[in-house]
Amino acid sequence: MASKKQVETFVGRMARLAEEPGLKKGERTRRQLKLAAAQCLETSTLGELGMDQIAAIAGVSRPTIYLYFRSVDDLTREVLSDFREMTLDVLAQARVSSNVEESIHQTNVAYVEHYARNSALMERVRELMSKDPEILLDRQRVNSLWTRKILSRVKKAGTSDVTEQALELRIHCLGSMVDDVLREAFVVRNPAFALANVDSEAFAHELTAIWKRVLL
Repeated sequence: MASKKQVETFVGRMARLAEEPGLKKGERTRRQLKLAAAQCLETSTLGELGMDQIAAIAGVSRPTIYLYFRSVDDLTREVLSDFREMTLDVLAQARVSSNVEESIHQTNVAYVEHYARNSALMERVRELMSKDPEILLDRQRVNSLWTRKILSRVKKAGTSDVTEQALELRIHCLGSMVDDVLREAFVVRNPAFALANVDSEAFAHELTAIWKRVLL
């Protein structure tokens, strides 16, 4: 049996990108600064993070950072934008099956594992959305696109007898529920969701059971 693919952390991805061969010095330094910011964001809130902290992790002087980024906000926004793109990539690359239930399950597995390995960054995105209405609106736009994609798959399966409007609302509700549950599991560490930290795939299976009951 093939071994289970290791889920990449965002910091791991940033470290890999910072070490890509053939980079010009300026681009390598820029990526190293973004890596340092990502590392800091794993332990510091947006309000706590400062240029001195990032400079210390990156091993550069504070003025060096300003050659690449106008402010700590500018740097953290770019880093969190990269993280949001990674999150969407993870969901898009989840194994697609002709069976809608299996597709939902594989997406849940991918999202649970991604959230588990990057829970601090997920929380930083949540903080950023509370500060920036444009980020929140963009997230809502992306969520709507995903909802329509899932809705299309469910309609093609032909297993639901409810209206399209009701299905769309249910999918939005399920997506919000999953985000809140994963935050409880991996950020709040609510013991009611301890299974998520013990067996992420089994936890994803239970989430899929809820999706199936509501949609299929």
